[in-house]
Amino acid sequence: MARRDISPGWAVIDLIIALGGRLRIHRLAPVQPYILVAPAVLLVSLLTVGIFYLGWLSIHSYDTFLLQQGPLSMEQYLRLVEPPSGAYYQQTLIRTLVISLLVTAGSIMLGLPVAYVIVRTRSRLLRVTILVLLLVPFLMGEIVRTFAWYMILANRGALGWFASLFGIEDGGLLGTPLGVFIGMMQVSVPLVALLVLPAVRRIDPNLERAAATLGASPSRIWWHVMIPLAWPGLAAATVVVLLLNIAEYDMPAILGLGRLPFVANVIGDIYRLQQNLYLGSAFSLVLLALSSVMIVAPFVLIRLYLRVYNARKQS
Repeated sequence: MARRDISPGWAVIDLIIALGGRLRIHRLAPVQPYILVAPAVLLVSLLTVGIFYLGWLSIHSYDTFLLQQGPLSMEQYLRLVEPPSGAYYQQTLIRTLVISLLVTAGSIMLGLPVAYVIVRTRSRLLRVTILVLLLVPFLMGEIVRTFAWYMILANRGALGWFASLFGIEDGGLLGTPLGVFIGMMQVSVPLVALLVLPAVRRIDPNLERAAATLGASPSRIWWHVMIPLAWPGLAAATVVVLLLNIAEYDMPAILGLGRLPFVANVIGDIYRLQQNLYLGSAFSLVLLALSSVMIVAPFVLIRLYLRVYNARKQS
């Protein structure tokens, strides 16, 4: 008790308890759930208002010469699909979706085995080492990570120097889809591994041993035991990583050298350079609609996979 009395930490706790008793905080117990939910409700409300405001701007024409809002019109959405500007916006959208989907798929393929090794390994040193390596990318700012990859992938960087040893000139990957893909994978793979880690930890290893005893190959164990049982974590990781990749800004701008812009880069240019809030709002809502579809799609696909798997299993 003497140690508790002289501890600053216990003194602070005692003070909080005393203030709580004096303020009769226990009387707030009936409304405590509403108090806890209030910040989330406020945030969602502000986001909803912002989305409605973007929608209002997107259905108006805009005079780029006079910089004035015009009457109600679908002009902004038509500019996204009609030539000559429509082709550029559509290519940007397709590029964003394709690279984001590839990065997400690659992250799932690499992140799930990493999470499995963390859970199943008996070496505490290996487990701690992998966890530290997974956390390192999040300890650096995105600009720092991006410029680090810039120095690695440049023609005069580490990759270019290594390629020159084999007589390959201009062996860097800056300004290429592969370079952007590699840079985005650095954060996506650790994020997937950390998100699916709880789901993998809940899987009983006896199920794997039983499947192996019955003659199942490692690949069949993965497809018929691990993935079906880990599907909630996989679906959540897929949604989070995919949305982050679709909204990526720095990697395409720096590693792509401005040649491979994502939708976020184009929207930023529309707002900053063209100062056209109306076209930018329309493109933002298109991206929001696609992101909403991407949120639902992984859960639907995984549910379909499980339904087909269960049907085959019963037959």
